[in-house]
Amino acid sequence: MAAMNFSARERQEWNFSEGEWKAALYFLDRNQMALLARFLLGTEFPEAVRRRLDSDYAINRARLTRIREMYAEAARALTARGLDWTLLKGSAGVDEYYADPDSRVQYDLDLYCPLTPQRAQEALLELGYHPSAEASPSADHLPPLARETGWTWQGDFFDPSIPIAIEVNFRLWDEQTERMAAPGVEKFWERRRGDVLDPADALAHKALHLLRHLLRGEFRAAHLYEIAWFLHHHAAADSFWQRGHELHQPGLRRLEAIAFGLAQVWFGPRMAAIVQQEIERLPEGVTRWIRESGWSPAESYFHPNKEELWLHLRLLDSVFDKARVLRRRLIPATLPHSPLRTRSERVRFLCSRAWFHARTLGPSLSKLLRG
Repeated sequence: MAAMNFSARERQEWNFSEGEWKAALYFLDRNQMALLARFLLGTEFPEAVRRRLDSDYAINRARLTRIREMYAEAARALTARGLDWTLLKGSAGVDEYYADPDSRVQYDLDLYCPLTPQRAQEALLELGYHPSAEASPSADHLPPLARETGWTWQGDFFDPSIPIAIEVNFRLWDEQTERMAAPGVEKFWERRRGDVLDPADALAHKALHLLRHLLRGEFRAAHLYEIAWFLHHHAAADSFWQRGHELHQPGLRRLEAIAFGLAQVWFGPRMAAIVQQEIERLPEGVTRWIRESGWSPAESYFHPNKEELWLHLRLLDSVFDKARVLRRRLIPATLPHSPLRTRSERVRFLCSRAWFHARTLGPSLSKLLRG
C-alpha cells in the first residue's frame, strides 16, 4: 500500500520469499487490488508474479465484457417493462475512479430500483436467472440472481467460470442495522442522470458503501483506492466540491468525511480544501480512530481484530444503539452463508468464521472494559 501512495510513494525492494509473495497476492486478491498493483507496480515485480497477473488481467477483461453484455440485456428487459433503474458502483462512471478501467475487478452487477424492485427481479428471472441459495441475507437488496452453471469455488479469484450475479437494490443505506442515518440519501434517486447517479451523489454512495462494509468487517481496499483516486484527481474541481457541499446535509457529509479521511491515511491523495475541512470537523474520537486504527482493516487479514467496532460506537449517541451494535458484532446470531458447495468445505468455512469470532471476542471485551 505504501508503494501505491499518491503523494509519498515509497519505492520498495521486493525481496519477498515465496511464502511472502503468496500472502501478499492473497491479500491483494481478497481486496480486489491485484490488477491495480499490476498496473501501478507490475514492472517492478518478479517475472513469475507478472506472468500470473498478466493472465489474470486478460481473464478480467473478458469478464468485464460479459458484465457489459449482461447489463445491456438486463436494461432491455427492464425498459420493455417500463421500469426505471440506476446502475450502481462497478462500471458506473468508472473512468472517474480508475486510470485503467480494465484493472477494476468486478464480480456482480448492482441495479438500484427503489420504486419497483420486485418487478425488476421478475424481469430478470424471465431472462433465466435464479436466486442464489448460498448468499447471505441482505437488508439492502433482493436475493442475488445468477444463471445456473454448476460452478464450484476452487480458490482462484480469477476463475473465468465464476458466475456473475445481479443484485436488485431497493435502498442505499440500512439505517436500522447501522443504527444511524445517512440524511438525504433518498434524494439520490431524484437527482439521477439517466442510468447513473448524479456525480456528487455517486461519490457519496461510494463513501457510504465503503463505510457500510468497513463497519460490518467486510472491508475491501479497492473501494478505498477508488475514492482516493477521485479525491486526488479532482482536488482542484472547486465547483464540484461546493455543489456537493450544498446538496448533502451535514450528517451525510460526516459519513463521507470518514471515508475521505481513511483514504488520506492509506493513499495520501491531494485534497480539496473543502474536503479537508469536513475531515477536520469530525469528532475527535473519530479522527483519533482514523489516525491510530485506520490500518486495522488491512491488519485483520493477518491478525484478526474488530477495531472497526470502536469506530462504529463513536458514531452513535444512544446507549441502546451501542448495545445493539455490540451484541451483533461480538456475538453474531448467525454466521455468513458459505459460498462453497461440498459439505466438508462448508464445515471448514463455518468453523473458520466461528474461530475468528472466538479469537476476537476476548480482546474486544477487554478493550470495552478498559473504556
